[in-house]
Amino acid sequence: MRWILVLLSLAACVMPWRYALAQEVSGQAVIDALTARTPGTTLNRLRARPDAFVEEAAGLILGYGGPDGLSAQDIETAIAAERARLRAREMRRLLEADLNDDLAVTRAEMAVILRAASATMRGRLLVWHRAADRDGDGTASWQELRQFAALRANVGLNDQTAASMRAMMTFDLDGDGRVALDEVLDAVSMLGAPA
Repeated sequence: MRWILVLLSLAACVMPWRYALAQEVSGQAVIDALTARTPGTTLNRLRARPDAFVEEAAGLILGYGGPDGLSAQDIETAIAAERARLRAREMRRLLEADLNDDLAVTRAEMAVILRAASATMRGRLLVWHRAADRDGDGTASWQELRQFAALRANVGLNDQTAASMRAMMTFDLDGDGRVALDEVLDAVSMLGAPA
């Protein structure tokens, strides 16, 4: 009998915290457990603007998850898709100056585009072109454009932002490996006000 109790105790220690099991304990215990496993930056964002947090979660879940919710792999897909969108945006900005369609942008081509741009955009385009032209030869080659776009995409969706997206899995309250919008709504309801 003693060995059975020891084994059950060990099993309870290694099992992931489950919402269903937590329902058997007090409401404050559930809140404490959820607070303990929610990263501080995520908890702060949730409490500062709960409506914005729910909207962000809904976009992620409905945009990249399925009818059963969002998995960790779905989040990785969302991160990759956003970085791809950012890379495309950065390349498009400079490739609009590729007047001869050779997939390289020269200073002369930039000069044509700069004349038609607003004053603010002129400065940005010039800075972006110079940053992309890593060897300083006056032409941002295809390879340089790709490197520039990748760097800008990683700034636009940095490691901290990616970690914040991954933290959405914290709200897998039933432990099924997927986060449903209802689980996020329940978590926001429990954690919405500072303790």
